[in-house]
Amino acid sequence: MFSEKAIRVGGAVALLPLLVEHGVDPDALATEAGLSAAVFANPDNVVPFAALCRLLKLAEDRTGLPDIGLRACVNTGLASLGKLGYLAGSCATVERGLVALEACLQVHDRGAMPVITSEGDTAYVGYEILVPGIPGANQMTFGAVAIATNILRSLCGPDFRLRQVAFAFPRPQSTSLFRSFFDAPIRFDAARSALAFDAHWLARPIQTADPYLHAMLADDVRRDLERLGESADDTVRRVVSSLVAGGKFSANETAAAFGVNRRTLARRLRERGTTFQALLDDARYREAQRLLQSSALPVTEIAFRLGYADTATFTRAFKRWSGTSPRRWHARNRAL
Repeated sequence: MFSEKAIRVGGAVALLPLLVEHGVDPDALATEAGLSAAVFANPDNVVPFAALCRLLKLAEDRTGLPDIGLRACVNTGLASLGKLGYLAGSCATVERGLVALEACLQVHDRGAMPVITSEGDTAYVGYEILVPGIPGANQMTFGAVAIATNILRSLCGPDFRLRQVAFAFPRPQSTSLFRSFFDAPIRFDAARSALAFDAHWLARPIQTADPYLHAMLADDVRRDLERLGESADDTVRRVVSSLVAGGKFSANETAAAFGVNRRTLARRLRERGTTFQALLDDARYREAQRLLQSSALPVTEIAFRLGYADTATFTRAFKRWSGTSPRRWHARNRAL
């Protein structure tokens, strides 16, 4: 299992003024969510991931704003990430900046992970919440994708444009802010939440690149990662989950992510009492739960996205994991 999940307050500091603006007492609402409003005074404060999602759900309900997560983050970008933002901005290219964020965001956010992938001439930046079904996950994702958009605009420059924005959640009642902010086609009930853009932007030099600053920040962030004390098992699971979310299912791809060969990966996993197949099954089960709960994809499409040759094979695997069929699990757990 992943260790206790927490998240840096960061851009969520803008949520409380929104509550006040719409006549909601932020102190009372934070208390109801299991938090103190005082933690939002400093973006470097850390709160439980589920509690912040819960606060966003309560904020949506009390204000009547179906896009409150997006509203809270439309002006939030690299600066909200503190040293991680400066680390990304000091990289030589946009791709390296995004890879740095993908590798290190767990310093700030333990409840979700970024997923950076490319397919042909299209690049994707996704945001995957690790535990499906958390109330308020949609608002958390709306805000995170807004921040990712602002980061891309900052790294790429004023000519940057998105191709498409997708969310693995139902369409909210109002989408006007989504259309105006992202300035791109918007999809809801998608397989995953992600930004799509022309892959050529990945090679774009970053104007604020600074090798000396980057080296200092990279060392500092590495020490932060070490202080987190994430176990080796958690690290491997996080990497496998990231690969599965990006459509990669082989031991070779996982081994490459760690800079080792397949045999070395298998040996190290055996030393920890597990196998690649066990980790792959766990990651596929988590991703299947997320897709069944948060998207409108048919089971046949989910099976394909998880790398199964046919629906019957996926259904047998899902029954082995959950004790029931994907369709019955979906009927019981479909996100409202």
